[in-house]
Amino acid sequence: MNQCSHCQSYDIERVHRKFYQRLFIRRIIQCRQCEHMQKFFKYDFLNKADTAKNK
Repeated sequence: MNQCSHCQSYDIERVHRKFYQRLFIRRIIQCRQCEHMQKFFKYDFLNKADTAKNK
């Protein structure tokens, strides 16, 4: 089961991707508790760039 990486809550929902985001992003989830948005990329190099940018 998916879990928020920010507040560890299980109360999350899927966010629909825009057309251009489907090329790079596998899925986007948003926490209903803290409203933290988490993106799961299809490619490893984008994943590493995103985690560095958010922290």
